[in-house]
Amino acid sequence: MDFNKLCKQVFALNDDVRYAAVINDMGGVVAGGMRKGIDSITDQTNDELYLAQTALRKSMRQRFDNTMGKARFAYVEREKLSLITFYLNDHTLVVALEPNLDSHTAMDIAEDTVEFLKKA
Repeated sequence: MDFNKLCKQVFALNDDVRYAAVINDMGGVVAGGMRKGIDSITDQTNDELYLAQTALRKSMRQRFDNTMGKARFAYVEREKLSLITFYLNDHTLVVALEPNLDSHTAMDIAEDTVEFLKKA
């Protein structure tokens, strides 16, 4: 799978996608990142901590794959941004959205991204 192409496709879905990156199972960024011209709302140390925790949550969710099925994505709304996390085999796609996007639009972005992943 071409992770750089995937991140570009996600950015193209909506101008309010502020971040799209693929991370490995240790939380290290392997492709993508912040949209050009946008600053992160956290510092680098907190960015790294968040991505490491995201990788850990993925491994915790996998514990229930046999009984509940594999998780396709997780969606979280926060006051300053919304996050959609997609679980790939050995990687995770993390997408951050501007807070002004409503949940319906976020779900449209999630569904389109799932389609990209199916085709990859």
